[in-house]
Amino acid sequence: MRFQTRFLATSCLIIVSSLAGAAFGQQTRDQAVAAMRKVDAKEMDATYTTAARFAQKLVDEALAKHPEILLIAIHAAPPGHKNLIVASNFGRIGKIGDEDDMRCIRTGKSNLEISEKGDHFEDELILQDSSGKTIGALGVVFNYKAGDDKAALEKIAIATRDEMKARIKSLNSLFGPVQ
Repeated sequence: MRFQTRFLATSCLIIVSSLAGAAFGQQTRDQAVAAMRKVDAKEMDATYTTAARFAQKLVDEALAKHPEILLIAIHAAPPGHKNLIVASNFGRIGKIGDEDDMRCIRTGKSNLEISEKGDHFEDELILQDSSGKTIGALGVVFNYKAGDDKAALEKIAIATRDEMKARIKSLNSLFGPVQ
């Protein structure tokens, strides 16, 4: 009887420890946003502070459809502005595109990165309109731990981008009324 009790207690402890480790290793969207670094004022376009209406709707719909996406942002160039974040689930509207953003747009090649802490995987890929014209970039971030299937996460990012592409008539449509 003692052996069974000890075995049961040990088994329960192992199961609870495993579940707790999995739960604590993954951030919620709110936790990920709260943990983001503060953006310096020089990284921002102070004249662009409101999310593009249709672009924001695309972001919101992508998050609703893909609960595995942690963070997402659309980078594009509004009329009269440089390339910057025009819609996201973490703010930073008006943050000017950095070298990684611009390289993705210029070359058409995705930036695939694991965060410094190793807890996030980001796929930044070109964003196109429905005709196939490159209009910006889409940054998609997932929770990640060593051994996760990066190719599977990349496929989700591509599918999300393609869902948006089918609905974007042109760069200017991102800034127009919700469709």
